[in-house]
Amino acid sequence: MKPLLVFDLDGTLIDSAPDIIVAVNRTLKNYNKPTLGDAQVIAHIGEGLKKLLADLFINDNLDPGDVINLEQEFLKIYEEEMLNKTRIFPEVENFLSSYGGPMAIITNKNELPAKKIITHLGLDRFPWVNVFGADTLEERKPSPLPLNTMMKLAGHNPQNTLMIGDGIPDMVSAQRAGVPALAIQFGYTAPEELKKYEPRAFLKGYRELPQVLKELFPFQ
Repeated sequence: MKPLLVFDLDGTLIDSAPDIIVAVNRTLKNYNKPTLGDAQVIAHIGEGLKKLLADLFINDNLDPGDVINLEQEFLKIYEEEMLNKTRIFPEVENFLSSYGGPMAIITNKNELPAKKIITHLGLDRFPWVNVFGADTLEERKPSPLPLNTMMKLAGHNPQNTLMIGDGIPDMVSAQRAGVPALAIQFGYTAPEELKKYEPRAFLKGYRELPQVLKELFPFQ
């Protein structure tokens, strides 16, 4: 039985940073806040842009209603921008086309925009077990709930599942679910940060993934 491969989305399968950066800075301009450099925004992508927005407005003493309005405004702006410059990382489609085992996506992007991007890029043609967004279940990464739920859907266990991602939530979610993790070296989190969570290996590019899988799952 080939392992279940569970992919993160942003910074793992797709490079969505250019559109996220534009949306964040458009939101900041609307509130007369100084805009941020690319690196500042990218550093927050793995933890979710809602957290980034909360951090940026933490000193504004916003009440819960204002926070919700801010999030909704950002999401509206992002939906206007998210299909402009987002691209699939090199060799992703070749790998997905050739892999004969089950595959799934768990992202901390909300489900609806995640699926819109997946469809826009043509990634919906692959036979995903399912696609979970931040709002699909009661909890999101770094909770183990999405991974545990996905494994149940696929009929797999932690020993024949692999979490592939570029963010700390991916690594922590895998640890809590007892699932080995593969860290993306070219994503949005510095490799030295991911290394602290002891991933089984780092992936430099998707051409290497078949060999990495052979090494991690020699009897599959």
